[in-house]
Amino acid sequence: MIGERLTILRKSKKISQKQLAEIIGVRKSAVSLYETNKNDPIDPVKIKLAKYFDVSLDYLLGITDYKVKSYNENNFVKLPENVSEEEKLLIQHFVDFIVYNRNPPSVK
Repeated sequence: MIGERLTILRKSKKISQKQLAEIIGVRKSAVSLYETNKNDPIDPVKIKLAKYFDVSLDYLLGITDYKVKSYNENNFVKLPENVSEEEKLLIQHFVDFIVYNRNPPSVK
């Protein structure tokens, strides 16, 4: 999964594989191998990638689809321990609703 995410993130920044390689300190061929899932970056490189693209490692690795920024205590909400999984899902839907209404799609 990291290859697909990495390709999308790199293209969204409009940078080449060579430019990304220079930024994270690897060869261009390494970036190509990462993007085609033929090689997995070592952990320090994964951390550099997450920081550069300002996403969490969970997003980069495909564990979540939420582009949570690099770790920042302000990005998290502490919930009481007795909140059920169903209630957590409702909370996430509510947050999605708020974000959606902040920038609703234009109707043509």
